[in-house]
Amino acid sequence: MEQMPVTPAESDQSGQISSWRDFQDRFRAAMAMAATQAADLTLVDHDFAHWPLGERSVMEAFHQWGLLVRGTHCQMLAASYDVFANAHPRWVSWRGTWSHRVKCWLAPDEVASSLMPVFIVHGVIGLRLNEPLHGTGIWTRETGVLRTWLSEIDVNLQRSHEALPPTTLGL
Repeated sequence: MEQMPVTPAESDQSGQISSWRDFQDRFRAAMAMAATQAADLTLVDHDFAHWPLGERSVMEAFHQWGLLVRGTHCQMLAASYDVFANAHPRWVSWRGTWSHRVKCWLAPDEVASSLMPVFIVHGVIGLRLNEPLHGTGIWTRETGVLRTWLSEIDVNLQRSHEALPPTTLGL
């Protein structure tokens, strides 16, 4: 299992995220871990504009994750998926193949403004930004914290509806 980059002041179970660049680096490392884990994935953000979802290394990790075990799923929750076609075309293409295991949910307007960036490899690790403007937050491996985050996300998922169809029907 690949280790997340940590500073000497951080414990083995949790630590600080200091910037969007730090979040992105930790996301890449967590996706590399996910590529070797039979675990569900949960991603939340207002629009995923700052995420490196279309990078080759991240896409390879998503692909390897998809090949691991048939029972795992990925769920995404956003207020908007408008940036995906231009910012993450590789991811959009990959999702077309894996749409049976990757569900995209659109949050209702009353929830949309409160969405904070979160990435969880279930039971393994989670990243959460508490201040998205500056990209500061925390990462943790503590299963109790991950369960709490997932419960909070589930409340919003129950009020959301599916979005970002994997294919576009034309005439």
